[in-house]
Amino acid sequence: MQPLGLDALAAPVDMTSGLGSSNVPTHFTDVTIDLQGLTQFTVYAGFTIGLEQLGIGLLGQTGFFERFKITFDYANRQYAVELP
Repeated sequence: MQPLGLDALAAPVDMTSGLGSSNVPTHFTDVTIDLQGLTQFTVYAGFTIGLEQLGIGLLGQTGFFERFKITFDYANRQYAVELP
């Protein structure tokens, strides 16, 4: 959260599960997402230190995946986001 300028101590915390873990402290806050100036929207996102070792820490699909068509090409490490 710190690289985004968000204060984890100010964000509400809840316990979440996933990726083989349970009872992971997760901090939630509103985040504005800007897709290269094409569109901008706010989502309620969860962040956890439990995923830092994987190089990620942002959780959630609600607020993002229902807005766009997302295509993943895992073999080529590419993805595409189609705007409505």
